[in-house]
Amino acid sequence: MEITFSLPKRQFVTESPDEVTAKVRLYAALGMYQAGELSIGAACELADVDRYVFLDFLKREGVPLQTQSPDELETEYQQRTVES
Repeated sequence: MEITFSLPKRQFVTESPDEVTAKVRLYAALGMYQAGELSIGAACELADVDRYVFLDFLKREGVPLQTQSPDELETEYQQRTVES
């Protein structure tokens, strides 16, 4: 799925479009993870970063790690296996 929206250029004078895109994806993933809408694996995928980068970002932002139950982990694993 692709989502497109416009941002005012004056807000991001010092950053390239790729840097802004990466930042928006990271903060969108953070918000959805915090709200419980995404697992950590899905948040990493949305942010387009590996788990260690996302965990470091959570720590820097002061967001506690949400633990997943074994059933949730199994469901995430099964979804990724089907998608691959």
